[in-house]
Amino acid sequence: MPSRRQFVTSAGSAAAAAIFAPQALAGGLTRAAAAPLARGGRFSDGVMAGEPMPTAITLWSRVDQLAGPASVDLEVARDSGFRHVVAHKRIATSGNADHNIKARVTGLKPYEQYYYRFATRTQDGPVGRFRTALPADSQQPVKFAFYSCQDYTHGYYNAHELMARDDLDFVVCLGDYIYAETYHSRKDGTAVRDDRIGSSGPDKTIVREAVTLADYREKYRLYRSDKSLQKVQAKFPVVMLWDDHEVQNNYAGGEPDGGLPPAERYSNKRKRNAYKAFFEAMPYFAPKGDRIYRRLSFGKTIDLIVMDQRQYRANQPCGDAVAPACADWDQPRNFLGRSQMDWVKTQLRSSPAAWKVMANEVMMMPAKVLNDSYYSFDSWQGYPREREELLTFIQSSAIKDVVFVTGDIHTFIAGDVRTQMGTGDTVALEFVGGSITSQSLGELSLDAGGGVKLAGNDRNPHTDPNVIGILRQVNSWVDQADFDHHGYGRVIATQQGFDCELVRLQTIKKKTTATLAASGYRWQVARGQTSIKGVNGPPS
Repeated sequence: MPSRRQFVTSAGSAAAAAIFAPQALAGGLTRAAAAPLARGGRFSDGVMAGEPMPTAITLWSRVDQLAGPASVDLEVARDSGFRHVVAHKRIATSGNADHNIKARVTGLKPYEQYYYRFATRTQDGPVGRFRTALPADSQQPVKFAFYSCQDYTHGYYNAHELMARDDLDFVVCLGDYIYAETYHSRKDGTAVRDDRIGSSGPDKTIVREAVTLADYREKYRLYRSDKSLQKVQAKFPVVMLWDDHEVQNNYAGGEPDGGLPPAERYSNKRKRNAYKAFFEAMPYFAPKGDRIYRRLSFGKTIDLIVMDQRQYRANQPCGDAVAPACADWDQPRNFLGRSQMDWVKTQLRSSPAAWKVMANEVMMMPAKVLNDSYYSFDSWQGYPREREELLTFIQSSAIKDVVFVTGDIHTFIAGDVRTQMGTGDTVALEFVGGSITSQSLGELSLDAGGGVKLAGNDRNPHTDPNVIGILRQVNSWVDQADFDHHGYGRVIATQQGFDCELVRLQTIKKKTTATLAASGYRWQVARGQTSIKGVNGPPS
């Protein structure tokens, strides 16, 4: 493989694509020439590609062991040996951006595989690869995975190790990529590794939590020290969005106090610190301010509609408790907010794709427990007016083949998305992909409503099937659920069907890629199919 030094001297005129490096990360440097090409340094956090389009991609890395402003080289090639280079550029960075590096590459060919690497004068970084998106008129199949909730401490990233062995066009992270809070430790017996970043606060269930910009930056470095996560990110483009733990548990971004008690130490400064660290560390450039809602198209097979259900929301109602709906539950309150809601409707109405895939942070299906109680109000069920507005729009506009892929709740669930809080018509389907490692419902003491607590087992979760049966009766729209295991969702979408498997790992407490059988957790949905109820679980 040619080194970066050989490339610079021999292939400078071979570039066919273009690399743009916006200066937001460069700490005020106006051009790469303002800082010398770095010597030494290491790319310990790996590499990432993101935002795949037919002719463009965003590339990211971070160089450590540097002091002050510096530049690095980026090379993009058609082959892993870097003999057919299509683009190169020198990119400035500095400590002001924690020496993160990010660039947008354009002029690429649709549905082509490329390789890339960053380098200093004396150090080549790891090689990453990506596949550009299908051209707009393509009807080819699309393969992707979706995941969320990867608490670093609670288990090993076995799901990422397995995912990295697949052949995917891209992966979607549905949020909780990091946890600002550390809930587990090896000392208390629930962690396989420790996270000591941040400071302690008044909540004694939290070991430590990130508050400062330095804390949040260190969180991303810690999580990316995991080699299994690095493998996935080096192999497939990643579409990123956030949920709450990138900032703070259950915060409401549209409220000055975050909708949280003063003792929880939320502040706008803390949110800004978290947002800055997120945008530094992700292969994504916000087109306007901190906007992350957007649409990515993959031929005529998939339009991926990415929503932001955290930044604009009003405070959750009913004290966000496990309880029946309170007096002010069914009231107007922002969730997506008006601008985003109108944008989502426009994307759905205008989409020519076979499948409209909604990248969804929190569950659209209601989650009810005993005594007519809702399992908290942090998801769509806490915002019934906006929920009904979106679903009745899909219904009245006769928009077919809408699928929500969802994270957040640390549980595998699949079912029908119905109007009127589950009592109306089915207008979409939903697949909830469990968690990579974050504590599942079967691993904790579950508040089942009405004063009933279901004891979990963190080391060996085994929820009684009768419990699943009872909760499935309460939630008649649910086809299948697994409260105990961890993993992700895997999709093959074609013009004719949407094949989704919920991939479940046997354990996260030791390193293994052993899985449970796919039987009962795979759905082959045909175009125009309006329900999956009864496919793997009992019929309605």
